[in-house]
Amino acid sequence: MVRLQQCVRKTLSFVLAGVVCQTPIAIAQQYRPDDPIQKVPEVGSAQNADAQSINALYDFVYHSAKYKTLPATPSLGINTLGEVPDSSWFTNRPKLTKEELQKGARVHGGPQPPFIVVAAKTEGITPGFRIRDGRGLTYFVKVDPSTNPEMATSADVMGALFLYAAGYNVPENYILLARREDFRLSEKATITALSGKKHRMNRSQLEKILDAVPVESEGRIRLMAGLSVSGRLIGPFRYESVRSDDPNDLIAHDRRRDLRGLAVLFAWLNHTDAKGDNSMDSIDGKGTDARIVHHLLDFGDSFGSDSDIAKDPRHGQEFWIPTSREQAHRAITLGLVPTSWERAKYPHLPAVGNFTATGFDPLTWKPNYPNPAFLEMTSQDAYWGAKRVMAFSNEDIRTIVEQGQFANPAVTDYIAKTLIARRDLIGKAWFSKVAPLEAFVVADGRLHFTDLGERYGVLSTSVYNYSWFSFANQSGRSSPIADVSSDAVPDALATSSEGSFMGCTLTDTKQAHRTVTVVFRKDGDHWKLVGTERSSL
Repeated sequence: MVRLQQCVRKTLSFVLAGVVCQTPIAIAQQYRPDDPIQKVPEVGSAQNADAQSINALYDFVYHSAKYKTLPATPSLGINTLGEVPDSSWFTNRPKLTKEELQKGARVHGGPQPPFIVVAAKTEGITPGFRIRDGRGLTYFVKVDPSTNPEMATSADVMGALFLYAAGYNVPENYILLARREDFRLSEKATITALSGKKHRMNRSQLEKILDAVPVESEGRIRLMAGLSVSGRLIGPFRYESVRSDDPNDLIAHDRRRDLRGLAVLFAWLNHTDAKGDNSMDSIDGKGTDARIVHHLLDFGDSFGSDSDIAKDPRHGQEFWIPTSREQAHRAITLGLVPTSWERAKYPHLPAVGNFTATGFDPLTWKPNYPNPAFLEMTSQDAYWGAKRVMAFSNEDIRTIVEQGQFANPAVTDYIAKTLIARRDLIGKAWFSKVAPLEAFVVADGRLHFTDLGERYGVLSTSVYNYSWFSFANQSGRSSPIADVSSDAVPDALATSSEGSFMGCTLTDTKQAHRTVTVVFRKDGDHWKLVGTERSSL
C-alpha cells in the first residue's frame, strides 16, 4: 500500500520529520498510528524568502517545446488514502452552504469610496489599475471589453468562488459598480506603458482608461476589484521544482496531486491561461511563525472569456503552438476536415463569450501552452480532481454563477447549464478510468462503500469481486484468505485482535484494470480505514 514517507530536500542535510510523500507499493509499507494524516505539519520559518518572478516570454517558449506527455510517475503530497491533506496549498473544505458558496474567500467586502488610483498597468486595449479604497485597502481593478460587457469581470469572480469551494487559496474578487467621480488620482500614481517603462500618471490617462469601460444603464461603470493577497507578496510559484527558500516546500510541484488534479478543474471552468505567472505566493505571519501560502490568481480568461475578447474556440482544444501531430493532421487534411469543436455553435450572448459543452473532451482539454504538472497528471490524479468537480450540485453551480451579477437571466441559465453538462462529462470520463468507489466502512460484518459513478448518474453500476487478506503492518506482507469472494468479512478476520490489520481488493468483473485495495486497522470495536490504493489504465 502507499503511505506518506519522510521526504528529504536535496539542498538540505536534514529530514523534516512528519512531512511525507508517497513511495511505490513495492517497498514494505507500515501504517503509523496517525495515518491517514489530515494536515501536513509545516515547520521552519520562511520569513527570509525573497520575491521571485517569471519571465512570461521565456516561460512560454520553454514549456511550449515540452508538450509531450511524460511517463507516469507516482503522485506525492498525499496520505495513505490517496487524498491531499490540508496544507499551505490546499484545504479540504466541508460541504459549503449556499451562503458560504456565495461568500467564498471574501471577508472584507468590496472597495469603499473614495477610490484613490495609485497605479495603472497598461495603456493598452484592456487596461487595469490599482486603487486604495476609503479604508486603505488595496484592490486590483480589471475591466470588461467594450464588445462583451460583464464577461471578463464575472469570469474573475466566478472562477475564484469555484476554486475556493474546491479547496484552493484565491483572492477576494468583487463586482464593483461605481461612478467615474468616485475615482481620484494619487499625486504619486504611475502608469506602465506597453514597453514596461513607468511614467507619472495624469488625469487624462485615467479618463482614457475609464472611457473604455462599458457603462451601465444608470450611468455607473462595472469593474472587477480583487483585494490584494494578504501578507508580504513574494511572486508566483512554478508548476515544477520547489522554492529553495521555503523550508516547507519539499515536493516538486509537478509531482503534487493538488496541482496535477487542478487540470481537471481548469478544464471544467475552461481556464486556459494555466501558467505560473497567474499565481502568487505570500508570507503569512512573522518570525518563526512565517509561512508561505500559495494562491491562484487571474480567472478572467475562464468560461467563454479571454479577458479582452471572447475566447477563441481553439483555446482549450489545442496549444497556441500546435503539436507535431496536430500540424500533420492539418497538412494531410488540408484543414478541410473540421473537428467537433470547430462545428460548435455559441449563444448570441455577449456576456457569455464563447463557452459550450459541445466538443468538450475532458481527456484532451489543453491550456494555452503546456503546464508541467498537468502533463504528468495520472488517472488517479484526474480522479481526485474529478471528485472535486462532481461534488458541485446543480444548485451549487447556479449559486456561484449568480454571483457574476448578470443583467440578463438567460446568461446565468446558459452558463450554469453548460457547467453542469461539462461536469457530467468530466465524471463520466475520469470515473471510467478507475473504480470510483469511496466511503469504505465495515459495519455489521460487511464492507460498505459508495459507487460515485452510480451516485452521480454518470456510469452504470459495476459488479466487483472481493479478495480478502490479512496484513502484517511490520513487514508489509499480506496473506490472502482463500475461497472468499463477498462483501462479508471472513470469520478468520472478523475475530482479529486490537491493532490487527486486514484488507480487501475489489476488482471490476468486466474491467479487470479497475481495482481498489483498502486496508483497515482494528481500533476497539470497529475497523478504521487507513489505506486505499487504486489501479487504472
